[in-house]
Amino acid sequence: MSLRVLLYDFIDWSSAGGIPQIAYAISTSFRIMWIVVCIALLGVCVYQAFMILTKFLSYPSIIVPALQYGAIDFPEVTICNSNPLRYDLVRFYGNAAYKDIYNWAEQYAAMQANNWGDITPDDYGINEGISRYDKTIRGKETLVLMMAALSDAELKLATYPAESIVRNCNFNNAECNTSAFLTYYDATFGACYIFNYHNLYQTQRAGNESPWNKAVFTDHRCRRAYISIKPKGGVPAVEIDGIGAPVGQDTQIGLTYTKISRLKKPYNDCTDDDEEVDLYYPNKTYTYDLCLRVCRQKFIYENIGCADPRYGMLPNMTKCVFENLNDLLKLRDDQNKASPYYWDPDTMCTCKLPCAETNIATTFTLAKAPTNYFSVMNSRYVPTSYNCYVTSTFGSVNACIEWYKHNSVVVSVYFETFDYDSLQETVGYSVSSMLNEFGGHLGLWLGFSIITITECCCLFVMMCLYAIFGRKVVRRVNPEGVHESGDWRITDVHGLRDELDMHEHLDRQKKKENVTRLRENGVKND
Repeated sequence: MSLRVLLYDFIDWSSAGGIPQIAYAISTSFRIMWIVVCIALLGVCVYQAFMILTKFLSYPSIIVPALQYGAIDFPEVTICNSNPLRYDLVRFYGNAAYKDIYNWAEQYAAMQANNWGDITPDDYGINEGISRYDKTIRGKETLVLMMAALSDAELKLATYPAESIVRNCNFNNAECNTSAFLTYYDATFGACYIFNYHNLYQTQRAGNESPWNKAVFTDHRCRRAYISIKPKGGVPAVEIDGIGAPVGQDTQIGLTYTKISRLKKPYNDCTDDDEEVDLYYPNKTYTYDLCLRVCRQKFIYENIGCADPRYGMLPNMTKCVFENLNDLLKLRDDQNKASPYYWDPDTMCTCKLPCAETNIATTFTLAKAPTNYFSVMNSRYVPTSYNCYVTSTFGSVNACIEWYKHNSVVVSVYFETFDYDSLQETVGYSVSSMLNEFGGHLGLWLGFSIITITECCCLFVMMCLYAIFGRKVVRRVNPEGVHESGDWRITDVHGLRDELDMHEHLDRQKKKENVTRLRENGVKND
């Protein structure tokens, strides 16, 4: 069998539309026309295949929003007092570990009393601020750095214990005590307390009648409390995300959840964990903001040789103290891109989005508290004498209520609705979609199908066999009578022709015999 015969044989049993038209064209002009048409359509098909493959390799995805219902894990609620240290204890121990803090507080108060003017003496650079804003910023930074120099025992001694902050607490109308709170020392606000740190609480109802609520902060005069709400394992970051709850107000914070699920590689460059972030914030849930905090801390440490106490740090890092104040202030919000202190998170950080993320949106409202005829319910866990109607501490009910107006904060945290948004990232262009589109273009432009592709594969196999074995690959239907060209099909055609000729000869002979018989019968009748 020759290669030409093999190709013509493929043309006979191929299901492709254009190939037989080329082979059996009635003239050379028609054959050339069909060749041009097939080549053009093949080019279009190749282009479409390239576009389909490019689209698939871009790994597109789509976001599928959904509204989910069910029990929702209550978040971690962190409570901080705006006053990080107790002034009475700082003054009492003023000649010991808290000497610098006490002296700075006295000089800062003198500066405020002097209408924010310069003071003498100025041992802590208070006069270096050129405006009220600058002096306020320097004052906050100074206190943070001085607190960073305290040991854990010294910090614990001068901060507010949970019993003096949380006077009443209930969750879903069931009373809770201070054992439900975990102490967390914040570089800015001192001792803070995290509710639901063990993640045992779930919300079964929505609305402000069944939340974590009525936590009353008392026993000290403060400007406000700060509330930070984070999902399980989140870093409070109160100095950034804290919600201010002023004294004399009932702060009601409504929550709405959004759960985001992202695809991993190759569709998305997200991560569930980051080893470097874990070193700075062990046992914390990875978030994009947490990664930025680590990046910021590394930038600070590389530039001034100490770590900002407000961010997580490695064990071998040294905290910045008051002597590093001016260096630390240089790094604050420097917007000059030519400055060596300019921090650009887009180019300096390689943070990735988390593959699974929970966002909590908050809305809060304020109402006057306490109102007239206010009464604090007694706690079975912490005995209190602050009931305005049974205590003898105050001369009158009005005096009791007035005291609470200046010394208490009421906070309610609840879910606005008993549902949450779910944003699920799914594959936008799957293998099945790619094959469907590619098959559609093959059928449209070339008339190809899976059967046609199979036929082409068979042709390729036959050509490989021909290249290996040559003319030995011959189908011998009638070896004794094979045509001299070696094509068994020509032998079969000749046999069929001889058989047809024989039948035709027999038919003619039979017809002649019938005619002769009819003539003989006619003569006899005459």
